[in-house]
Amino acid sequence: MLIDLFNCEIISYSSRTNKTVQLVQKTFYSITRPLKQITLFHNNWGNEFKNKIIDNNLNIFNIKRSLSNKRCPYDNAGSETIYKSFKT
Repeated sequence: MLIDLFNCEIISYSSRTNKTVQLVQKTFYSITRPLKQITLFHNNWGNEFKNKIIDNNLNIFNIKRSLSNKRCPYDNAGSETIYKSFKT
């Protein structure tokens, strides 16, 4: 799930049984707004985000990466709040 943290709007999502690079890429390319409008991509340290495919996608559209601080749950509070509503 990709979330606009400015207004907590879900801008894209995909679903599978496992989180993979391909799932992240599929979700990224299904965003309906122009990718040139996105300036920052914040994510955690999951392996599905640490790879050249995602790096290349971000570079193509000149999107900077922001990584959450290790062991700091507050960095992802916005997205975790939305995830929690789906899990309950």
